[in-house]
Amino acid sequence: MAKGKIDSNSGVQANVGFDFQRNTCIYVFLEKYNSLRNQDYFIMLEHYDDIVFGFLNSNGELSEITTYQAKKSSTVWTTNSVYEIIQKIANSGIEIKKDVLTKAANYSQSQHFITNNTISLDYDCSVENKKKKIYINETNETVAYLNLESDCQASLKKGNSDITFSNEQIDHFDNLNFTFIDLGRNTKSQLELLTGKFKTVFGNSILDHTAARDTLIFHLKEIESTYNQGDIPKLSDRNKRIESSQIETILNILTTKNLALEFCRKKAEKICEELSINVFDAMSFELDFENSLDEFKDLRQGEHQKIIRFIEKKKSLFSNFTNDVACIKELHKLFLIEHNTTLNQLQLKASMSAGYFLILMQK
Repeated sequence: MAKGKIDSNSGVQANVGFDFQRNTCIYVFLEKYNSLRNQDYFIMLEHYDDIVFGFLNSNGELSEITTYQAKKSSTVWTTNSVYEIIQKIANSGIEIKKDVLTKAANYSQSQHFITNNTISLDYDCSVENKKKKIYINETNETVAYLNLESDCQASLKKGNSDITFSNEQIDHFDNLNFTFIDLGRNTKSQLELLTGKFKTVFGNSILDHTAARDTLIFHLKEIESTYNQGDIPKLSDRNKRIESSQIETILNILTTKNLALEFCRKKAEKICEELSINVFDAMSFELDFENSLDEFKDLRQGEHQKIIRFIEKKKSLFSNFTNDVACIKELHKLFLIEHNTTLNQLQLKASMSAGYFLILMQK
């Protein structure tokens, strides 16, 4: 019989199946995004379970935990092959319930075995006196343990010659769900699908859906590769969490960039005229404008940080102007009076224009 203790760092050390687990996390996030965006939540990877979504109420108390044990497979999952996974899920459920993070009075747990192949649960039907099977696949994507036939529930509780369950583990079966995810078996196909999911969810509000996907992957990798301190997982460990506020900041940057580039395309000709940018340099203006948007996010870019801070300090001037180009022209003139820069004139003018739009969007 397995112990309740879980191996909190084995996933980080093994570094096996991370791509599938991480990509599953993004898939689930995108599927749930319309409801998630209005909630205070966090995501954890390799912490109690492969994927953890935690939800907080208005008092900062934990109101709900949803976990996913994510496994890819090239073959159908049979009843015998899922017992060990169910045991892991039950053990993580036990440990999560013991976690010291303050829980709300209506706190609930939901735990999933999620996979990209069919789950086939066979059992002896006492009513029809024959063997039957329940399939979880693309036609029946999620089945809760509580919604299984009672004979199937009883069969799962029994385990087999290798895996048996304690009463404490069985207590967590009510939280168990079997979930099919239509995610390819290799990383390339998974990434292509996620790009499509980003496009479906965010549409034209994000310019580059592949970049959005890769940005979220980058941030998930950071928490995924962080070790649980003292080999003890804690839901309060912010080094292992990516918060909803962080995710919204990431998405806002991506959507703001799209809006900024639209602004540039509409205003570029007039800006070039007012700032005396010749026709040859005008061909490079949009590229320098776009590059500036990225440089503003890099705190190591001293010149661009100087520009964005200058524009932020001069924000009160915005109300003196009835059009964007006149305001950009004035900011450029004042910057040259007050500061020196190592940027060339075209880079400076493009950066002033990009910085103006970013600060304007903060209103």
